[in-house]
Amino acid sequence: MPLFLKEKKSLIILIALVFFQLVLISLQVPLGEENYFERAIFSIFSPIQHGIVFFFQKIDDIWKSYFYLQNVQSKNLKMKEEILFLRQENNLIRNALKNLLDEKEIKENLSKIHKNILVARVIGLDASNFYKSVIINKGSLDGLKKNMVVVDKYGNLIGRVVGPISIKESKVQLITDTESGISVFSQKKREPGVLTGDGKGGCLLKYILATNKDIFEGEPVITSGFDGIFPSGIHVGEIISKVITTDLFQTIRVHPYFDFRHLDQVVVLMIDPYEIF
Repeated sequence: MPLFLKEKKSLIILIALVFFQLVLISLQVPLGEENYFERAIFSIFSPIQHGIVFFFQKIDDIWKSYFYLQNVQSKNLKMKEEILFLRQENNLIRNALKNLLDEKEIKENLSKIHKNILVARVIGLDASNFYKSVIINKGSLDGLKKNMVVVDKYGNLIGRVVGPISIKESKVQLITDTESGISVFSQKKREPGVLTGDGKGGCLLKYILATNKDIFEGEPVITSGFDGIFPSGIHVGEIISKVITTDLFQTIRVHPYFDFRHLDQVVVLMIDPYEIF
């Protein structure tokens, strides 16, 4: 064996003998007296022990915090879903209550026009032209027939029921439709004319002679009843302009009273025109 290995082996044996001697001496120290070897061992390993305990405590805290946060996140998500559901439910209830109140108010206000009225809701617009016609959620099952008059919740003329009429849906031609034709009066001088739509949300009062001086801007226009469809006295609109040209008739524009932007609820006068004309 090489010399340096023998020397190294002798050194290791010496250290081991010294360590063993210290252990024996430590064991021989009476109980209660200071043990330097034990104190040295304690000083070395005590910080390591504390470090290990602290490390595992932190791991345990992190683990518990993770599950706590997961639980909190799950509860928060569930609460958000419940809040969303409650808000939707609240909106539905409020809308239903508003509709009931509106319907009651409409019936009270329009009972003077006709005792038998039906409140309906607009559920569709004409795709080709919004000012042409609308679809309401009432039909033949509710007793609707062609040419029944439709007004807004204030009693202003909207149009009339036209085909097609299904069991629970009907088409309503608006007075703003270019193919609409209504016999009307100027309210002050009762000058007769025919009201048609311009297809853009307004109306035109036709067949008023250019020589007629009894038509004024701001004058109301009402139905005359001469067409055999619309009862007389229903408010239609207001004259907003008139132009006298070299033509035989004046060009008179009428602004309808009904508000197309808030055309959500309408009223059908449940009266057959053939029964009164």
